[in-house]
Amino acid sequence: MYRYLFLLASVLFSVEVISQEIKVDFDKNHDFSQYKTFRFGDAEVITPKDQKQLTDEEVKKWIINAVTNELTLKGLKHTDSAADLVVSFIVGTLSRSDMGNLGPMGLTPGSNERTFIKDYQQGSLVIDLNNSRNFLVWRINSTTNMSTAGGERLIEQIVQRGFKQFGKPIKKKK
Repeated sequence: MYRYLFLLASVLFSVEVISQEIKVDFDKNHDFSQYKTFRFGDAEVITPKDQKQLTDEEVKKWIINAVTNELTLKGLKHTDSAADLVVSFIVGTLSRSDMGNLGPMGLTPGSNERTFIKDYQQGSLVIDLNNSRNFLVWRINSTTNMSTAGGERLIEQIVQRGFKQFGKPIKKKK
């Protein structure tokens, strides 16, 4: 019995830890092969000052490195001057709390408390790619439960998943 409860708790905990939502918006008929260079534009960190656990520069560096690595793998070249694509992003975290009902199986021995409160950090990252005419061609919008311990790796995963389809050839309709 305890083994099954432990297994259930392990599964629920692992799902909670990796809880993330990533949405990618782009025109599936757009020809991305025309883009050869990229540069970085606006970047903003919107975490409230009393909740910051890292410097804005450190978080920006993680995102810039992850995007640079991913776009370079896709065949684009980073430049500081005029570029085909301009990468901008906004990132932030907020402290959140969830409350819920445990139900009859969630009671601890000697307790009549049937509710739980869970405090966590919710992070958001939006990355936009605009062409030279300032037209949005690619957007990654992610929300995740996070901790600072794995922040850099989490950003890398979001960027990798967000650019997974970037630059793939257009499937022509027959």
